[in-house]
Amino acid sequence: MQKTGFTPYSHQGDSSFWRTGVADIALGQELFSHLHQTNLDTKGPRISSIGSCFAQHVGKWLNAEGYSFNQSKLETTQVSSFAFGNLYTPKSLLQWLDISDQEKTLKSAIHCEDNRYFDLLRPSFQPAGFKSQAELVAARLLAVDEMVCTITETDILIFTLGLTETWRDKDGIYYPSCPGVISGKFEDSTYEFHNLSYEELSTDLKEIATKLKSINPAIQIILTVSPVPLTATMTDKHVMVANQHSKSLLRTVAGSLSDNHPEFSYFPSYELITVTNSGDFRFESNLRSVTPQAVNYVMQHFRSVIDKESHQQPVTETIAEPIEVQTPEIPHELICEDELLEAVKRLPRHQNRQKKLELTLVGDSHMGKLSKALNGMQVQHCGGMVMNGSAFSQNKLSLCETEYFVPLESPDTRRLWSAVYDNLALHEQDGTHNNSVVITNIGMQTHQNIAKFISWVNQIYPQGILEITTKDYLDYFNEKLTEQLSVIYKLHSNGHKVIVISDPPFSKFFDDSKDISKYIYDYYKAMSYVWSQFGICFYNAAAQFDKEVDNPEHYTSKITFTDGTSDWIHGNKNYYNWLAAKLMTLID
Repeated sequence: MQKTGFTPYSHQGDSSFWRTGVADIALGQELFSHLHQTNLDTKGPRISSIGSCFAQHVGKWLNAEGYSFNQSKLETTQVSSFAFGNLYTPKSLLQWLDISDQEKTLKSAIHCEDNRYFDLLRPSFQPAGFKSQAELVAARLLAVDEMVCTITETDILIFTLGLTETWRDKDGIYYPSCPGVISGKFEDSTYEFHNLSYEELSTDLKEIATKLKSINPAIQIILTVSPVPLTATMTDKHVMVANQHSKSLLRTVAGSLSDNHPEFSYFPSYELITVTNSGDFRFESNLRSVTPQAVNYVMQHFRSVIDKESHQQPVTETIAEPIEVQTPEIPHELICEDELLEAVKRLPRHQNRQKKLELTLVGDSHMGKLSKALNGMQVQHCGGMVMNGSAFSQNKLSLCETEYFVPLESPDTRRLWSAVYDNLALHEQDGTHNNSVVITNIGMQTHQNIAKFISWVNQIYPQGILEITTKDYLDYFNEKLTEQLSVIYKLHSNGHKVIVISDPPFSKFFDDSKDISKYIYDYYKAMSYVWSQFGICFYNAAAQFDKEVDNPEHYTSKITFTDGTSDWIHGNKNYYNWLAAKLMTLID
């Protein structure tokens, strides 16, 4: 009779059991042991990264840690090794590897509007468009040439798989995003939805490996799966079910290839982010965006892949502890979306040369509400809301020499900005800059920027920090808000009188947000200092409101969301009427 207590599991190590391998690990403070079997021979490897948005996190971390990361010289607005932007499926990468051999693909996926040509294979690249189709095609060929050169200089290629859902046209050309979302125009007769199967994913990845090896036989491919959930689904499933289907397929394909094909390895960034944990630090409040702490935690594990010396480090290495501040949930984006839709509806169908107006508003939903207050005062102006505050905070804009910047949030936001820019251009063409006043809250967006700032502080000071100083805010502005603030500076440099205004003061009046109120007010003080150095007016509406208003409850938003949280970001109609009256005294 066999001895009791013995099973095939008896000789397995701690990492084979959930309790000792996962549950007993202090997530975020302790590294997992025996997490992967990736074993590379190269010391000090040259690394390239491609794939979904999570691939940019990989590149940023590698740069920050001093590793040899191949950065595209053609695409500098993103941390990317190739001038393609985000590629969420193997099909998209395979298409670029084949494009120079397929004349049809090379000259397809091009949208023409207002005599400008937009590359739908790279919807975020050159957002202002190209002068001609020939110029666009030539730019694609430059991207291909750079791709080949980069591959020859790559020891490790990290490919982060993001989606199975994709869009293609009737000619079988696949798009990195649905046409019309970032660039182009959607037409049912041209585009169709397609959900890639296991067989398609596996076949495409094998073909990609073959083509990469033909360029660089020594290249090693590490597959990862993005932990970022789907934004939306085109299937008939709930987005949670569709997301699980998509990620499961990608994970299964990546696992099968790494187990059975030596050219592939798998690194479990997906598991490190999605394994269950109480009091989770790995996702932002929208439960979709991955926090800097989470990226750092993943890449601490990845260090052992590329740095042989890291094997000597203890697995109990402490990871950055977040400051003990709870950043509130932000379900108010629906309010902003409604404001954006209203702004778009107010646009004329045909934008002819407009009457030149002296006052221009540029910003998010606060500017949209301010516009309504000015209309009530019969103050002529143009503009208002251009993008959602989250879009400004997430740098969904591209600097442009001719138009200051190009919004990348949606075609609608580009239409909104175009109408605003036309008014500014009239002043610049006529030499009437001195009569042009621009009111903006670009760079504020404290409902998102404060959470991002706190995460940034945690990353900069992994050992902890006793007090956050003005210099910390200034360093954050310099590192994270350069593009946003340069738009304001350029408006000032071109002769427009610019007034930057703070967000409302209501964070301290709500339980949902009072814990971050001090950071918001310190943010305003730091921003005031920045603009004073450039001779630009900063109006601290929050501080002024506190000085003179004795009954703030009459100015707060009364909106309560379905989850019980309050709209502490916006004020009500009374607040924006108060703000409009105050700003008029500055203009007059």
